[in-house]
Amino acid sequence: MQILRGCIALFVWGVFSFSTEIGRAQPEPQVKTSRFRESVSLDVNNTVLKKMGSVRDYLSEQQWEDAVKILIQISDEYGDSLYPESAGRYLRVSEYCQNLLAGFPPEAIAIYREKVDPRAKRWYEEALANSSEQPLVNIAEQALMSSYGDDALNLLGELAWEQGQLAEARSCWRKLIPRTASDSPVYDAGLFHYPDTDLPVPEILARLILVSFFEGNFRQADFEYRQFRKKFPETDGKLAGKEGNLSALLAKILADRGRVSLPGNQGEIKTFAGHQTRNFKAAQQPDIGAIAWRFPVPMVWSQEFTAKPAFGLRVPPGLFPVVHQEHVFFNDAERIYGLNWKTGLPAWSQGQESSPILYPSDSHLVARLPFRPVVGVPRYTSTIAGGRLYARMGSPVTSVAKDERLGLFSDLVCLDLNQGQGKLLWKISSAQLREQNFVWSFEGAPVVSGNRLYVVLHRGFPEVQTNVACFSADTGEMIWNQKVCLALRNIEEGVNYISHLLLTLGEDHLYLSTDMGAIASLDTVDGKLNWLVTYSSEDKTDRDEMSNHMKTGLVPCLYDRGILFAAPQDSSQLMAFDAESGLLLWQREWPEQIRNLLGVTPSTLVVSGNRLFGLDRATGRIHWKTGYHDPEGFGYGRGILAGQYIYWPLREEILVVHTEQGYLKQKISLRKHYGESGGNLVIAGNQLLVASPRRLTAFGTDSRIPVDDSKNVSALNIK
Repeated sequence: MQILRGCIALFVWGVFSFSTEIGRAQPEPQVKTSRFRESVSLDVNNTVLKKMGSVRDYLSEQQWEDAVKILIQISDEYGDSLYPESAGRYLRVSEYCQNLLAGFPPEAIAIYREKVDPRAKRWYEEALANSSEQPLVNIAEQALMSSYGDDALNLLGELAWEQGQLAEARSCWRKLIPRTASDSPVYDAGLFHYPDTDLPVPEILARLILVSFFEGNFRQADFEYRQFRKKFPETDGKLAGKEGNLSALLAKILADRGRVSLPGNQGEIKTFAGHQTRNFKAAQQPDIGAIAWRFPVPMVWSQEFTAKPAFGLRVPPGLFPVVHQEHVFFNDAERIYGLNWKTGLPAWSQGQESSPILYPSDSHLVARLPFRPVVGVPRYTSTIAGGRLYARMGSPVTSVAKDERLGLFSDLVCLDLNQGQGKLLWKISSAQLREQNFVWSFEGAPVVSGNRLYVVLHRGFPEVQTNVACFSADTGEMIWNQKVCLALRNIEEGVNYISHLLLTLGEDHLYLSTDMGAIASLDTVDGKLNWLVTYSSEDKTDRDEMSNHMKTGLVPCLYDRGILFAAPQDSSQLMAFDAESGLLLWQREWPEQIRNLLGVTPSTLVVSGNRLFGLDRATGRIHWKTGYHDPEGFGYGRGILAGQYIYWPLREEILVVHTEQGYLKQKISLRKHYGESGGNLVIAGNQLLVASPRRLTAFGTDSRIPVDDSKNVSALNIK
């Protein structure tokens, strides 16, 4: 995989390099390897490959008319399919064509514009007349290299800015910065740069500085401003509704950091990892006191059923609670529970005799135990959005064995929390998604945006296939269903397999780590694949290892301000991508299994497995690490970022570690003082909840919990 090739400086103009945070990310030295054998099969059209070969032949012969004609045809007829832009990176054909056109000589671009400008002009005039965004999107997707492409990008950037979608604004405005002689050569379609805009480039560069600033990346904004001031000290223009010297206008805005509402400080934990970007940080650290209440969680078949290989090891902390107002909710395969997080009593009730179960699934009455062996680790997630709770219920098996006698179906359910006190609004069964007797399964809980929800679908036969589907959040009706990839099955046909893939939602784009050799970006509107990257997948076939929760994690992509972090479970690589283009920023071999991407601050990415690590967000270099070498002291459950610290659970204690510097502030001994174990951590109001395999425990603020003030770090590996 290339490292951002010749376009590593994304914002370039004139004779100096105007770098963004992406541009400053200098990757660690990489060992070059030969082309790997991809483990996934993608929908790449052979006709497109042949026609692209003809385009390059025409380009080499400078037959611009013929090259342009074929490119327009390819884009119109096959625009939504994938094209291998480079080894391991695939782009939507329509985008690749526009990127390629941007590197054409002026005489070839003129030929293209003569053909497409009439259509682009109609769209642009429609957008202005009706104050409509869709015609601008049409230009950006189908005629970006028209004479109206730069104007469309500029307006789309302004709309994104007004809506607070800063990364999307950057994506649009970045494309308006022309290449320089130091950039990649003509016909390199890695990134798009509009070659000949008549818009004032200094104003665009100034806006990009504001994007960095209002994202809270003050260090980057200061760096960009110093570069800007050197190049354009006397340049006038318009910025933030005011006219004048651009450097002076920028200086005044950058001096007032109080105007910035830093991202990442959320209130309630609404889904796995707290937020649908999978990046949550509580504004305040909890003041941990004594135990306020305990709730024993009844075991379900996936915990009791130990005769099969999957569950011969210690049960994992697989419950991930979510919080809404004064209630906490969690689910297993059969039931959804609701409790008042202040009292531990059933939600919307003051009586001990009331039931905490909000939703009993069909399997609550008749447990359907798999007939064939099971491999994998069961985990249970849910999502709260718009006062509703969405959960994935039913059998945790996602890839059903070929000769499994029972129908191991899963459901998506929607409960009304605001109006109905947990009343079921609708349910979708995977049995409804049968296709020629091949069974589809829902993966993890969906992500929700507006009146739409998005979820991963999986099937094991006739081939292993992963899809992303969109449903109406109001009715459960399917809107679209997009195939992502096929893969080779790495376990026997006679074995059931459990997985729990989760989508990540970042500024109207969906991101999926398939854990089988591919990472993809999809559009939320129509499900079209924006880009897809492949990597070398490690073929794990050992049943015990695949069923060991200490060797597998629940690790969706983590999105933060235009950067996508991924730690696929079938790879030993930790990677960072430019989320808009899919270009690799950095990657590094990881010394142990990553089980959690806990969060990222403006400077530090926090990951955990057996130990806890803090990495430089921009480069991937390890800044600090902490943890025990003794397996009994390995990480156990998902930690949480709160204030300046990370609360990281071990099997018998919780470590409180400074996020930026990595020093140990506090050790909370759970087993020693309360007989409790670690688990997945959740903050609810002023309480810390610990979801262990068989119990949910709430620590209040009264009677401070005894703390190990000795901070015995001799056994800890801290750097």
